[in-house]
Amino acid sequence: MGSPRLAFVGTFVAGGLLLFAVGLFLIGDRRQLFTEHFELEADFGNVTGIVIGTSVRLAGLEAGEVLGLEIPAGPGERFAVRMRVREDLRPLVRTDSVAAVLTDGLLGAVFIQIRSGSTSAPEVADGGAIRGVDSIEIADLIEEGRDTFRVVADEFLGLREQMAGTFLALGETAETTAQLINDAGDDIQTVTNATAGLMEDVRAILADTRTLTGDLSGGRGTVGKLLGDEALYTHLVGTAQEAEATMRAVRGSAERVEQLVGQFGGEEGQTAKLLADASDAVRLARHAMSDLAENTEAIKRNWLFRGFFSERGFYNLDELALDEYRELLTRDRYTPLRIWIDGDLLFDTDLDGRVALAVDADRRIDEAMSELLIYPRDSPLVVEGYASGGGRGQEFVSSQARADVVRDYLVAVYGRVSTITGTMPIGSDATESPAGDGSWNGVALTLLVDPQHLTRGTHPATTEQ
Repeated sequence: MGSPRLAFVGTFVAGGLLLFAVGLFLIGDRRQLFTEHFELEADFGNVTGIVIGTSVRLAGLEAGEVLGLEIPAGPGERFAVRMRVREDLRPLVRTDSVAAVLTDGLLGAVFIQIRSGSTSAPEVADGGAIRGVDSIEIADLIEEGRDTFRVVADEFLGLREQMAGTFLALGETAETTAQLINDAGDDIQTVTNATAGLMEDVRAILADTRTLTGDLSGGRGTVGKLLGDEALYTHLVGTAQEAEATMRAVRGSAERVEQLVGQFGGEEGQTAKLLADASDAVRLARHAMSDLAENTEAIKRNWLFRGFFSERGFYNLDELALDEYRELLTRDRYTPLRIWIDGDLLFDTDLDGRVALAVDADRRIDEAMSELLIYPRDSPLVVEGYASGGGRGQEFVSSQARADVVRDYLVAVYGRVSTITGTMPIGSDATESPAGDGSWNGVALTLLVDPQHLTRGTHPATTEQ
């Protein structure tokens, strides 16, 4: 009975050792422990998410891992990250290659992407160094957005104060106009009442005069009996003169009343002037509101194409024809860096004809963008759309749809400012495409870079298919 038990135990131990050896081999193969490697270094100012064992990729291909991190001696210096890369990929790593810290999507794992160098640069020696590019921090993007919001809030507060001052001045003008009209109405009413009383007195005097004349003509009363008296005649003449003077005073009062009424009711009267002043106040208020609307529109345009690009010699793509856009690329203000991406594996089209990104399209766009992250973030980026087949009109529509989908991805994932990230539908005509036949079916990421930011050995156009 001892012999079978020993055989069972021996078989169990041998099987365990075999499983251990197979597991060890699988782990080593996955970690590329049985593959020849060479080491290189890259310096970074920020190593967020980088640890020993972090994946290293070359043009999207798994190439190795991080071996160690060297802490800088003091502030202002950069971290040295030591990596190992597969020996068969050494011909692609040159002295002008660049290492960038990227993530799989927004919340994915961190990895180091190495960009292939140029053919004119020598290969990196074992233990050599290449330049590193720091990753884009979400906190920095949030801080920039917060600063922008503060500027806009200050502008709107200033506009609100201007608008409040304008409406306050308009209210004071309206109150003054109403008070003047009320005062003028009171004065006119007073003059009218005085004129009415004066006219009543004149009517009474005229009635008395008619009565007196009638009595004199009939010889009634003391006056009629004494018509031959010289003294009575003299008295009557004085009375008539006084009556005439009274009538002249009444006539003068009537003329003054008419003049006063004319001053307030005529075309050049006080009322017309008051109404003209009120009209001027309303017109000035309208001008102020128009200026306020223009200032508000200017603030809107400050976040969109025209205000931002005009400072940099660039133009609103919506206002440029295709020939004007191509002529713009030939000027000395910017140097266009173009990366071509084939559309066969980049887009999917549903039954309704809507264009969307394919399953693995984000990785291809990320690899293409890694080539452009070394340049200033305020450089304008144009997504050129290309499509072939279906006639010129259909090519234009398909090109625009493809460019819009890629632009939306860049704005959402990479935090690209929408005012400096535009689209240009071109169709199938692409004389500089890597296809070699003057056409292209896909997109091209065209970054307009100031020539002073270009590094030596950088090619202005690369291709990804």
